[in-house]
Amino acid sequence: MRLLLAFGCALALFPQGASAGGRVPVGMHLDATADWATEFPFADAFKSSRAWFSGTQTQWQDGRPIALDDHGWVRALLPGQIARTLLFWDLSAAPGGYPAGSYVVEYEGQGTIEYGGSARLVEHSKGRDMLDVDLKRGGGIGLFLTETDPKDHIRNIRVRMPKAASTDGLFYRPFVEQLKGYPVLRFQSWMLGAENNQIHPRRWNERPKLSDAQWSVKGVPVEVMLALANKVGADPWFTISHLADDDYVRRFAQEVKRSLDPARKVYIEDSNEVFNPDYPQSAYARRRGLALKLAEDGFEAQMRYHALRTRRLGKIFRQILGRERVVLVLGAWSGESRAAEIALAFKDTSAQVDALAIAPYFVHNVWDPAEQSRVAKLSLDELMNELKENVLPRIKKEMKTHAALARKHKLPLIAYEGGQHLVGVGPGRDDDALNALFDAANRDPRMGALYTRYLNDWADAGGGLFVHFMLCGAFNKEGRFGALEYLGQPREQAPKYDALMRFIEGGDAP
Repeated sequence: MRLLLAFGCALALFPQGASAGGRVPVGMHLDATADWATEFPFADAFKSSRAWFSGTQTQWQDGRPIALDDHGWVRALLPGQIARTLLFWDLSAAPGGYPAGSYVVEYEGQGTIEYGGSARLVEHSKGRDMLDVDLKRGGGIGLFLTETDPKDHIRNIRVRMPKAASTDGLFYRPFVEQLKGYPVLRFQSWMLGAENNQIHPRRWNERPKLSDAQWSVKGVPVEVMLALANKVGADPWFTISHLADDDYVRRFAQEVKRSLDPARKVYIEDSNEVFNPDYPQSAYARRRGLALKLAEDGFEAQMRYHALRTRRLGKIFRQILGRERVVLVLGAWSGESRAAEIALAFKDTSAQVDALAIAPYFVHNVWDPAEQSRVAKLSLDELMNELKENVLPRIKKEMKTHAALARKHKLPLIAYEGGQHLVGVGPGRDDDALNALFDAANRDPRMGALYTRYLNDWADAGGGLFVHFMLCGAFNKEGRFGALEYLGQPREQAPKYDALMRFIEGGDAP
């Protein structure tokens, strides 16, 4: 009886009813802010532009440093130097492309901006340019700073999306519309960057700021993430950098209290995949765990430090927001339950956290080069059958293992990420046959049926909130994780998105 009461209290922390038809709520992970990403979150497209890089009239990129001010604007140019940045780059030929038409560029200061790629200057006045953007010209929008006055340098550049495409204040309206209905938004990629290792602020003064030229460089400000959560009515999920000090965490929590709708809860997680040796937070946790003598075994010390750090984050956020508004998440390794077992058993961790979270991707084992070569030779029918008959049953076992472990510790099991994970590894990333096969599989209607079974397997195994990775993303050799390939993609052309929607609505795959 005590177990049932504890579990019931834990479940009360999570969104209820948003996906009643699908038995468990479905949240969404947002893609990194980048010039090549297809989610287009902001009305000002410059916020997602590429970091400035140096070139000349005859050399596209020359590697020279660029003098930037404290906000990331080009303060001065070297002789013959051009400071370049790119928007929507290489998306002209991608499915869905990006909005064409008239873009307005506004800026302050003295200098000259030239344009390339799909953009042509059609009208110029002081501090304002009108562009015609035609995707047939290829590339994306190139914005090239050829002159700037060091005493009044060009700054506060804003690139407004076309009026025909409709924008709404801070956010691009189609992006906001596509997010409605998801009860949780995970902001890990907005906070840590596309590869989980580019953005790691230590102190509050290093945080991303509203005044930053580009939010693709240092990450998206907390104020923006909170504004989006409020706008769509979702609980935000924050992954706090492993390097952030207590003052950073405290001030972050204070901003959440100040700006987040009081009806909303907040999910807090120690970095992302601390168990994963591919990420710097993994080595850092191991070093810290060993230095603190939490264990003699490196991995055990690493996961115990992760538990210790998670509890510390929870303590700070609960002091400021109150326990009832904080969902403290312990991230763990779906493929190896030992990671969760070590962390949960360390001191009183299982009593301090609110949920155990894993990423139960269904993935073909292509880490073995021989296996990757074998898979590349499969027909589409053969691949889809292997996913159905071999891969999904294996992933369901992993789900059940962690669900049982969570129950043992009187915790709900949730998914911090999930979905298909068909992507080549090592040389396989450039294997044309493998990439074509994985692209085709993700566009095949049978992928929708696999998703429906997968989500039902998760619910059957005892899983709760499921956060899909991710909303929108072009398919390429780095993966094809987007439920949609582009914003506004017709549902009948997006089998993963259609399956997610059917699950949320309580229906089955056709």
